[in-house]
Amino acid sequence: MSLLESSLLLFFLLLLISLSIVSAQTSSYTAYRTSFLYQTSCTSNQYFDVALLQCSPCPANAQQKSGDSTKCECINDNYYYGVNQGGGSLLCIPCGSNYVRSIDGFGCITTNVSCDLTSSTQVKSEAQLEGDLYTPVSPSPASQPRIGNATCVSCQSGTWTDQPGQRCTPCASVTPRLGQVQNANITCCNATTVQDGVCLKYIDDGSVSGFLYQNIFTSPTTSVFIQQHLRASFFLCRMNLNSTTAQATTRQLLSNATACQLLANIAAMQFYNGLNGYAYYFYDTYIWNPPGSSVWTISSNRTSIPFLAYPSTYTQDISSSTYNWIPATYNQNDLLRIKLAKYSPTGKFLGLFDAFDTYMQLCGGGYTDGQAAFTFGAQFNKACNIRADALWNSTLYETAFFDPYVVLTRNGTDYMIPCPVVILNYHSTTGSKPNQNSDESTWSYNRRFFLLDRISGITTTTSGTNGLVNINYATTIKILTTLTSGEAYIQPPVIIVGYSQLSLSDIGKGTIVQVSFASTYRMDLTQQVTNIWIAFGVIAFFGLVLAFFRTTIWYSRKGDDNIDLAVIGEFSAYISNILATVFFIVLAGVSVWWLIFYKRQDRVSLVIPTDAQQASFTALVVLAFSLKTIDILHLIFRQTMVDIFFMDWEKPQAGIKDNVSIWRTYFVANEYHEIQAFRRINVTFQIFFVLFLLKVINLENIATMEPGVTLFPSDNDYQPGYSSILRVGIAFSMWLATALVQYLVYIIFYQRFVEDKIINFIDLCSVSNISVFIFTDNLYGYYIHGLSPHGTTDVNIKDMIMNLERESNQLSGKRGLQTKSEEQTFIVQISRNFRKVYNEACNRYHIQRSRQNENVMGEKQAESLMAAYQNLNGILCAFINHSLPGHEYTIRERTFQEKVLNYEFLNRNPYQTLESEQSLFFVDNDRNLIRAIFAGHENSLFIWNMATFIFIDYFAFNYVLAGIVTYILNFIAIKICMSFGRRNLSTKTLIPKSFLI
Repeated sequence: MSLLESSLLLFFLLLLISLSIVSAQTSSYTAYRTSFLYQTSCTSNQYFDVALLQCSPCPANAQQKSGDSTKCECINDNYYYGVNQGGGSLLCIPCGSNYVRSIDGFGCITTNVSCDLTSSTQVKSEAQLEGDLYTPVSPSPASQPRIGNATCVSCQSGTWTDQPGQRCTPCASVTPRLGQVQNANITCCNATTVQDGVCLKYIDDGSVSGFLYQNIFTSPTTSVFIQQHLRASFFLCRMNLNSTTAQATTRQLLSNATACQLLANIAAMQFYNGLNGYAYYFYDTYIWNPPGSSVWTISSNRTSIPFLAYPSTYTQDISSSTYNWIPATYNQNDLLRIKLAKYSPTGKFLGLFDAFDTYMQLCGGGYTDGQAAFTFGAQFNKACNIRADALWNSTLYETAFFDPYVVLTRNGTDYMIPCPVVILNYHSTTGSKPNQNSDESTWSYNRRFFLLDRISGITTTTSGTNGLVNINYATTIKILTTLTSGEAYIQPPVIIVGYSQLSLSDIGKGTIVQVSFASTYRMDLTQQVTNIWIAFGVIAFFGLVLAFFRTTIWYSRKGDDNIDLAVIGEFSAYISNILATVFFIVLAGVSVWWLIFYKRQDRVSLVIPTDAQQASFTALVVLAFSLKTIDILHLIFRQTMVDIFFMDWEKPQAGIKDNVSIWRTYFVANEYHEIQAFRRINVTFQIFFVLFLLKVINLENIATMEPGVTLFPSDNDYQPGYSSILRVGIAFSMWLATALVQYLVYIIFYQRFVEDKIINFIDLCSVSNISVFIFTDNLYGYYIHGLSPHGTTDVNIKDMIMNLERESNQLSGKRGLQTKSEEQTFIVQISRNFRKVYNEACNRYHIQRSRQNENVMGEKQAESLMAAYQNLNGILCAFINHSLPGHEYTIRERTFQEKVLNYEFLNRNPYQTLESEQSLFFVDNDRNLIRAIFAGHENSLFIWNMATFIFIDYFAFNYVLAGIVTYILNFIAIKICMSFGRRNLSTKTLIPKSFLI
């Protein structure tokens, strides 16, 4: 047989063996879209593929290597290695009969030779330095490249020795090659041409060049480590991947697995820079997507070669219903099982580890600490400060590289699926930073990350020595988990890593750096947000109708036929009031719903909204507080601008003119002044008790960002952060519960058995013989009938006691406006004609009053002022007594509809003449007159107080501060009301401000 025929036969045999190995492994790698079995041990005829993290079959005639489960070896020494590149990249070819595998493994020998190994020059060798065999056997079988005998020789200079120094290693064992070199002798490399301890002469075809050895970041540095390993790791990983030198079907078996991992590490060190000259460029261009090759696609098998980047369509793929999602069958306190495949800087696989924070962040922590970060559905955030010197020197922080996987369980079997990594420092080839954009579809998703790189920053200094000049460290790490498809599944968690750099100038100066680790969960809340705005829209629509209705009521009570700016302003004020209430109702409902269903879920299907998703809720909080503040200012303005007059029924004593005492009027006015800011709910007590529940009883801990409730965690437990939306929910619940209890106690107990300020004021009016007219609008207001049934009340103490005694024994008349009635309070709709008379009398009174303010008040002016006051007092008294000609009124009860709507339907007819109009008095047993003071607007004031508390805490996360600010703003509102109300009382009555205390 000729040499050509022997060569063809040998090549055909190698091809057949290779094809058989390929066919046995094509189904082992399932790419990034599909999960695979979680395995920790392999059978004897399998090896653990460090790129796939699964068991793959060893080739024919091979088994798992003893002491290293990541490699295969021939089953015995009756087989020699046609190829042996680690892992499953080997061919075991049988030696002929009476032959065994040579010591170097790449040939067969006839006999074993024993040498005197005590001699430093005596080593057993099978080939001369130029590669010729000692005592070659001829003719050599075509199936074997070389066969010969071993002999004892002395090592000479230029030979390659093994690490123990026990043999002279032939070039063939250290020079990876594609097969027999045709028409050339195999020679050893010179020392200057050795790269990373390997002779690349036969695999570097010269088609690839331009390697850059820089550690890139803020200050690029020529790295000794990258310079030593980049070129060698690339060519060793690329072996037989260039289509011109090997068959496509064998390429996946003839790559050096460790070299591929080392190349991946360098790519991670260089933040996956895709520019020509960097590790990732060579990986992506010549290994992952080799030119002119159509054999590999994104989803095809790539045994022993790690994949480092997801396709640009990843965000579309992950959203597809055909994606192999992870079932979200997690209950409370279940852990999200993330595994990290750990590799040494030189590419050695170090094992699979649970991703507790010991491995996921530089802060470290124990097993218990780590569990909190991976409790499913719990938002975790931890930060710590580390001395820069410790990162630079301490052995506590090692350089290692990690590929993350998530473990899922289906039908009782564990599987693993890769997790993408997003490097915030990534730069595209155009210089942009897509990973810092909010649009996740533009992100670059990779696979490998590190916590600390203390290797690539070693460079050769000007003195010729190697020194560390900078390090890169992970300053932020976040695990982002997304629930999808109706919360029944989750997407593979995304690991988001941001790096910072320390340089030599930062060391020895006490520099402190902060690093953080977070675990967040999110879900598509589009439907929930839509529901919020639908609810708001529906309620707001009815609110706008109500605002229009209230404006109509106010317009009719105003008694003006023109629509002017005042009408538009009042309409805007009503809209502000109602929309503020609507906003508050919606945000309260949403927060309480989230609080209940997030905290009480057995199977986690609801997570806390992200900041972006909470934008709508934030808008509700801000708008509710802002609009309600405007509403309260409008309330104070209206309340302090009412027309009020205290009618004195007291008659002068016989024979004495103008001797009616003014002190009764002063006293009643002071009491009215005091109740202007009266409320049934005590705000000081409300704030104190709410803070007691939240801070002392620790109900604040209900708002933590974890399912379940722990009111009193131990000091050793991780203290989770608070959710702003949950804080709103628990704060609202406590405010509402406390207010309801306080209101019920006041209604059921306090006002019955202690005091009722409104009843007391009405009684005081009767005892003082003073009636009160309060006009909140031009033609609308309230009347308190204070005419004493005794006729006079300006008496001594004895007469006062006797009068009260007769009244209690029903020996005197009734206090009511109507005969034999006790009805003293009324809602008043006066006619335009009477309002005109009232305004004329008031104008004369105020003209005289203005002279007093100008300090021109003499006795004559005082008499004129008193005459104006008596005239106004007389007109009102005559009107009540039906003795004012042309001005009559009728009294009736309000209907049920009028009570519900607070609107009197039988109001004035616009076509009536002024003279034909009559005033209406509606019996006010429900005490609607309190609408003229704070007590009649308890709901608005309560909502404002609560909205203030929630608004401050929402942004400050401090209930105590929120309570203080709420108290201060409420105090300011009261003072404004009292101050302006005091001025209004002084202006509208004859009472000097100095007497209103």
